[in-house]
Amino acid sequence: MIIAEVKPLPVSRKKEDQDLMYRKLELKMQQLGHLVSFREQLNWEHSLHAVEIEKEALQKLRKTAAKSDGVLLLYAKLLKGTVYQHIILHPNTEGFYLPFRFDSPFYIEVNRKKIWIGSSIRLQEELNWLKLTIQESQDEKAKAAWQTYQELCQQSIATCSPIVFA
Repeated sequence: MIIAEVKPLPVSRKKEDQDLMYRKLELKMQQLGHLVSFREQLNWEHSLHAVEIEKEALQKLRKTAAKSDGVLLLYAKLLKGTVYQHIILHPNTEGFYLPFRFDSPFYIEVNRKKIWIGSSIRLQEELNWLKLTIQESQDEKAKAAWQTYQELCQQSIATCSPIVFA
C-alpha cells in the first residue's frame, strides 16, 4: 500500500536548523519562478487528508496512461517519451507534489537520496486528459486509482497544500 497525504512538507524552514532538503527545494522553486508562493502561500501547518492506494492500482493506471499515449510503459519510463510524465515518471510511492505549475517532475538529491517532486496542477491536467480512456476502461483498479489521484489533486490545489507520499 502507498500512503498519500495532503499535508505540510516534512522539513524545517528555520535557518538555524539548516534543513538541506528545504534549502535545495527553495532554490529549485526560485529557478522555476515559484519562490514567493512557495514561501508564503504553501500550507506549512495543517494536515488535511490521507488515503491508501494499492501499488497494483497505480501500476494499472500507468499502463492505461501509456496505452492512451500510444507507447509501451517501459519505453515511456526509459525515454521519457510520454505526455503523462507526472503519472508515469514520478514514482508516486515517495516524494511529493506541490500545488505549483511546472511541466515535468524532477528530483533533488539530499544525502545521496533522490526526492521526487511533481506538480499537482500538471498531474490533474494529465488525469483530465486520461478521463475518456479511464471511463471506457474495464479495469476497476485503474479507475479507482485515477479517482483517488483526482481527489488528492483537487484538495492540494484548493488548499495550496503538498501531496506527500509515505
